[in-house]
Order: sequence, then structure tokens, then C-alpha cells
Amino acid sequence: MSLALAHEYFSAHGGAERVVEVLHRMYPDAPVYTFFHDRRSYGPLPGYRLRTSFLQSVPLGSGLHRALLPLYPRAAAGLRVASDTSLLLSSTSAFIKCLSLPESTVHVAYCHSPTRYLWDWSEEYLAAEVPAVLRGMVRSMLPGLREADLRGAKRVDHWIANSNVVRSRIERYYGQASEVIHPPVDVDAFAADDERGDFWVIVSRLSAYKRVDVAVRAFNEVGLRLIVVGDGRERRSLEQLARDNVTFAGRVDDPTLKQLLGSARGFIFPAEDDFGIVCVEALASGAPVVALGRGGATEIVREGIDGAIVPEPDPALFAEAVRRIERTPLDRQELRRSARRFDVSRFESRIRASLDHARAEGRAS
Repeated sequence: MSLALAHEYFSAHGGAERVVEVLHRMYPDAPVYTFFHDRRSYGPLPGYRLRTSFLQSVPLGSGLHRALLPLYPRAAAGLRVASDTSLLLSSTSAFIKCLSLPESTVHVAYCHSPTRYLWDWSEEYLAAEVPAVLRGMVRSMLPGLREADLRGAKRVDHWIANSNVVRSRIERYYGQASEVIHPPVDVDAFAADDERGDFWVIVSRLSAYKRVDVAVRAFNEVGLRLIVVGDGRERRSLEQLARDNVTFAGRVDDPTLKQLLGSARGFIFPAEDDFGIVCVEALASGAPVVALGRGGATEIVREGIDGAIVPEPDPALFAEAVRRIERTPLDRQELRRSARRFDVSRFESRIRASLDHARAEGRAS
């Protein structure tokens, strides 16, 4: 079997990129098709056999990938998978699923979400990411981009969703069934300190839709220490909102993040996310999670077992949930055992089984 991998672009480290890292470890000889690799912001990719599109030579690709939106369908059409490729496994949340494939190639798409800025979040995307003077022009492009997205979706032979929430979106927007394989976490790479600190943690991009303001307001009320890990355009306004018990750490490296999670009293997650891999990392570190009861977090956090589920992004409700966890601490080792539901070994075995199934179906058709 000649297998290839694909991923939209490498410009920032996030949950999707962690999935690709595991896939590359599983299939280290597979070429990786991508629109571009921003070496300055992402760093090197040793051992990756990258196949990039013409966007690799566009200076705007460096950290400003959203501005390239109108060019992605053309870049996908020009990025041709080798003719001897029998199976393509793409990690996708946008247009990499539209790349040019040989007719005989079986395409398996691991979907982090259907393209959200084209479907259920298009207005939020326009408001948050596009300058007001350009919104009318970008809005006029969306119907054509949706058509291109749908054409690419039809070329996928087998869909894998990263959560039940995403499975529902794939069915709603693409009319396709999918199986669910949750993203991987290397549980053994995290540790739970016996002696916990005096603080809680949130790890997030500081964008409006991540609702970090809910966490800040909740801890303004509770009075416990909160360490905010991450950066973004909302940082200044959040710092102005926060009281002295809330600290902004900015971006931190992986060892520092693991140290924080391993000694935190708990982790707070007020966003509606496709999955929320950092919630699993918190559990693997022995930190209970207080999460919004929407999106993928509902597949991770069980009320009273892994932490608390909050029905609405209401600071008062989050404050009460934090107090509830403080009154009835959860067993740290039980939280780590809970995280093993999402361990990397389970992910790898399920991906291999899914690819075997897709390949067998492709031969039969």
C-alpha cells in the first residue's frame, strides 16, 4: 500500500497538528501534502517529506493564512497526489480535502470539523477576522467557496469525525456518514503532582469566541488564583477585566504547560469547541475540568467523575462549579485513568482498523 498524508498548513501548533504528528509517527515514510509550511512561526519538521502548493512562495502565508482564503481551492487543484498513491489520509478542517487525486486513490478524511467559516460560523468569522471594509467582498465569495468545499467533500470515500459533534456537522453539511475516533493524547507524557498548587489554569487562544472572559469573570468572583495560558487579540481587554488574582502567562513551552497542569487545582474550559484535547491533557495531569456543556467537552467530562459540566457560558454558574469542585476534590489517579479513554495507543489501533476497512471497501467497489 502506498499511503500519503495531507494537512491544510503548518503555521501554528494546535490540536489538529498534534493529530498529524501522531499520524506521521505511524507512517513516517508517507509524503505529507500541505498548502504551506511557515517555518518561522511553526519551526522545522524534521523527517517530513513535504509536498507544498504554490502558496509556499507567497509571503502572505507567513502567519496571515486567513487572508489567503480565496486562493485555497486553486491551490488544492494544483496540488496533485502521486499517481501510485493507493490511499490518502487527510487531516482536514477546510480545503486540503479538495486536492487533486488519482481516480483509484481511496481518500480517508480525518475531519476536525467541516469548514466552519463557510457554514455555521461564517458571520462570526466575518466579524472577528475580516476588516469591515472587506467584509462585503469576502461575503460575496462565500457561495463559490462553499461549492468548492462541497465538491471536495464528494471525493472523500470514508469520513472519520473527531467527535460526535463533528459527526453531526458532517452529516448536516456534506450529507455523509462518519465514524468517530477521538484525537490522541499521550497520557504517559503527563504527570499528576501529589502536592497541588494554589491556582487553576485555562489554556486558550485569546479570541472572543473562546469565551476566556467567562473564566476571568468567574475567578474575579471566586477569588482563587487563575493562570491564563495563551495569547491573542483579546488579551488587553481581558487584562483590563481581570482582578489581581488572575495572571496572564502568554504562550508557554510544553514542559512549562505540563508543569502547570500537573500542579493545578483544576482546569476551566468555557468554550464550545469541536473536541477540546487540552481537557484530556488536564485529566491526564490529575486536574479536574469545569467545562461548558456544549461541543466535544461533553464527550470528555462527566459530571462528578471528571469535574463539572456547566450548561451556559455564565460566569456565576462557572464560579459555583469551581466552588463545588473545591468542596469535593476528585481522586487524581482516577482522573488519569479516565484520560486513558483517549490514549494515543487507542487512537493508533482504531486508525489502522479504519484504514484497513476503507482499503478493503475501495478494492471491492
